[in-house]
Formats: sequence, C-alpha cells, structure tokens
Amino acid sequence: MHQRRFLLLQGPASPFLKKLAEALENKGAQVSKINLSIGDVAFWWPRKSELFREKPEHWAVYLDRYISDHNVTDIVMLGDGRAPHHSAAAVASARGVDVHILEHGYLRPDWLTIEPDGMSAHSRFPQDAERIRMIAESAPAIDGVGRYRSSFLTYALYDLVYHVPNVLLGWLVHPHYRTHGPVHPVREYAGWIWKALRMKSRRRNADLATTAALTPIQTADGVRLPRVFLFPLQLPGDYQIIRHAPGGDLFAIVDSVIASFAKHAGSNDRLLFKVHPIDNGLSRWPERIRAASNRHGISDRVFYADGGDTDDLITRAAGVVTVNSTVGLTALSMAKPVVALGAAVYDIPGLTFQGPLAEFWTNPGRPDMELFDAFQRALAATTQVRGGFIGRDAIEAGAENVAARLMEPAPRLPKSWAKPGGSTQFRYMNELFG
Repeated sequence: MHQRRFLLLQGPASPFLKKLAEALENKGAQVSKINLSIGDVAFWWPRKSELFREKPEHWAVYLDRYISDHNVTDIVMLGDGRAPHHSAAAVASARGVDVHILEHGYLRPDWLTIEPDGMSAHSRFPQDAERIRMIAESAPAIDGVGRYRSSFLTYALYDLVYHVPNVLLGWLVHPHYRTHGPVHPVREYAGWIWKALRMKSRRRNADLATTAALTPIQTADGVRLPRVFLFPLQLPGDYQIIRHAPGGDLFAIVDSVIASFAKHAGSNDRLLFKVHPIDNGLSRWPERIRAASNRHGISDRVFYADGGDTDDLITRAAGVVTVNSTVGLTALSMAKPVVALGAAVYDIPGLTFQGPLAEFWTNPGRPDMELFDAFQRALAATTQVRGGFIGRDAIEAGAENVAARLMEPAPRLPKSWAKPGGSTQFRYMNELFG
C-alpha cells in the first residue's frame, strides 16, 4: 500500500492534534500541518508547520497547490463550518483527497466524532431504519459510562493560550486572519466575566423560572401539571446553526417557534427555553425571548432559564424542540418526543417527530426505543471513538483511537452513502419563515 500523507488544519484549543500526529506517525503515516494563526502554532510547537498568512481569497489556490506538492492523501480538521475548512473540504474533494471531520462526540460523555466528508447535512450516516438496523446487527452495546475527568478550568486556560497570542500579535503575524468565533475574544471574555459575577442571581432566576413553568394549573377538571415543552438553546455562532439550520439564524428560529407555539399549542401548555451552558451572555436571550413572547401575547406561558439540570428538565418535559443539539439524543434516550428543526444525524423517521411543527404541540408521538438502541450502536460503530479534547488521559486515548480509525483501509461509511449534493433541504424552512 502507498503511504498515507495526512494534512492537519485547525483543531481544538488543546494539544490534541499534536498527539494525533504522533499516533499517526507511529502507525507509519506522514503528517504535515498548516496553521492559520499563532494560536494554532501554540498547540503545535515545537513541531514544524507552515503558517498561512495570505488573504482569505487566496486560501483555496494555496491549499490546492500544497496538496499537489506534498502528495496529500487525507485532510483532517475540526468541524466543516469554519470558512477555511468549508473551502478545504471542497478543494480536497475535487482533488480526490479524503476529508475527515473531527468534532465532539454525538454520544456523551467521553466520545469523539470522526466522520468522512462532514457532519449533519453532510454526514454519510444513513437516515433509514433498515440500513441502521443492518449496521447495528454486528455492533456491540454502548458503554455509556464516563471514563475521563473534565475540567472547565483547563478548558478556559487552553482557550486563553489560543486567543491571547492572536489578540496581541495576530495583527503583526497574520493580519488577514479572522477568528472563527462570532465576536472578538475580548468581548467574549468580558461576557464571561459579567456572567460569572451574576452567578448566584442567574441560578436563583433559573430556579424561579423552572418552578413557574412547572407550577400546577387549575382547570375545569381540577388541578394538574402543565405540559411543558423544552427548547435547549444552542450557541448562535455555532456552525451547526450557521450551516445546518433553517436560515442559519437561531434568533429568527426562536422567534418563529414562539409564534408557532402561540398559534397551535394548548392554552395551558408552557414553553421553557434553557440557555446553553457555555453561552457568554452576549446573546441577550432574556430580552429577545421576552419581546417575542410579548409580541405574540403569551408572555405568561413562555419561560427562560440560564441554569438548571438539563436531564431533570427533560424528564419533566412533554417534548423537546431543538435545532440539532446533542440534547436531542439525550431526550430520545429518555423516550421523550423530539422535533429537530435543522439537519441532525438523529433526525430519522421512527426516532424524531416528522410532521409539521404545528402538530408537534398537540400530538408529539414517541420514539421507537428499539430503533434508538440500534441507532446508538450503529452510530458508535461508524462515527464515534472514545476520548476527548481536554485532559491528558482523554487526549491520549482520543488521539490513539482517532488515529486507528483514520488508518483503516476503508471508511466505515461508504462514499456511496453520501447524500446527493452533500446536503439536504430544511423541512421546516417554509413553516418557520414562510
């Protein structure tokens, strides 16, 4: 067999890619890397690499030439949403180079995703129950036990190591580079600091909002618990929203969901939004949700919680509305009805609600748990490996497992399973924005 030559692009803000390179080289592959910022260099040092310093519009030509000059056979990168990665996937595919997308695991905790081509709308993972059951027949049961300790402090320190050099020296070293985040790192950190200062009040308000949403109501038939629908918010700047959601605008989606709930849900039903755990507070969700619920005349039935136990809220919910969050998988594991508004790997007939959103509020149905078990086993067998991006043990295990998967002679999801055109239509586009 010819030698595999892997090109690594941007990875997580951690030493993961450096460990992955070592694991690949130990298995006989060659590895090179193109860094786009000093932050990338910080986690690759002292290994050699190239630093792309040209304007973004020159990236595709530069990469095409690099692939040709270095006989690259495979490209590995974190996510397919960042502009350089989105372009790189197209360039590599045109060249016949295999594209491998790394991300946090679909399954939680302590799993990583490694997929060919891309994720969500670009995933090769099948959407039909028959093929999923076929894969699952030879797949082992899922080990859902957590293996590695996670540390938010380590995550925060790694983030600083990545962003601080870019802020202080980026203007000099790579003036044309633009961060993949939606806001400047300084604004993001300011949001985090302000959010941390209000931790006690946020928790208190979250408890009050949850209690209010779940408060029993008086009906003609007596006192009963309301039906509460949970919408776990994602990050507005997440590329799972930007590239794999209707309109690519989470703010507009939330407004449309509130409008649908006002028009079609029962008068005693409640809608509870829960903020993402690492939302920095700059999205102004309280003001946005309050304004939308006031505009649609249901401010007494829409609630907002910046905190709380997500699993506990799911157990109390009548159904879960999501775009494509992995919380949808958690809800399915608890046999809760789920509607996925965007492209999600688990948006499969038999698992998620497939009808109009207007009908979900009144008749959300239930997932087929036998199919969900097959789905999990098939997903783990084809796109997941154990490990993580943060923590020494998680990184070492993840790098070794990803390298082993990359070095397999054939992909576990055949190219023939790729979706036509590499994408899908958003089923809820017209209902949300028509």
